[in-house]
Amino acid sequence: MEILTPKEASLLLKISEYTLLDYARKGKIPARKVANRWRFSKDELMEWFSAPTLDYLLKEAEQEYKEGKTKRLWPREQ
Repeated sequence: MEILTPKEASLLLKISEYTLLDYARKGKIPARKVANRWRFSKDELMEWFSAPTLDYLLKEAEQEYKEGKTKRLWPREQ
């Protein structure tokens, strides 16, 4: 089992670190705190990513964007 830091997990999922940590705090994504720091199992993230939960979260993010709770849906392309 490979354990990832928030930065590594956000790069794997191609979402911002802020969004990843927000999902972790809210229990929307599989994560654990170890020594007061968030850690992620790569296997669990990949399973979560392929689950229907992702579709729900994308719809939720789109709704938050429409309501003005977030500034943009996706990180800017570089």
